[in-house]
Amino acid sequence: MKIIKLRKMYNLEREEFADLIGHHWTTVNQWEKEGVLPKPESIKDICNAFNLSLQYFHEYYHIYFNNPGEKIKEWRIKNNLTYQKAADIVGMSYSGFARLLSGKINLSYNMYLKLKKLGAF
Repeated sequence: MKIIKLRKMYNLEREEFADLIGHHWTTVNQWEKEGVLPKPESIKDICNAFNLSLQYFHEYYHIYFNNPGEKIKEWRIKNNLTYQKAADIVGMSYSGFARLLSGKINLSYNMYLKLKKLGAF
């Protein structure tokens, strides 16, 4: 896992790493030992602390913080899909899809994977 690699590269204990990024060491432990996926905001904290690109961890985090709604809109238009048809394809209600495009709800990792398979990202 890249968090472990990064922490060890800087020769930091979990507690030191956690302090540096503003999180509790038990959170870092969950990421490293329990396979808990860090929240996008946590990844942003790590990237800021170590001057890393969001893509260091995964394309999802980069997209999450860079207006995914625009990419999804482009995909919808490119494929000549109505809002309703696009919502049906991704398994969302029309209103949920509209909120995703407007940024009122965040792009989940599972929705990212689904949209990536469909060619939106």
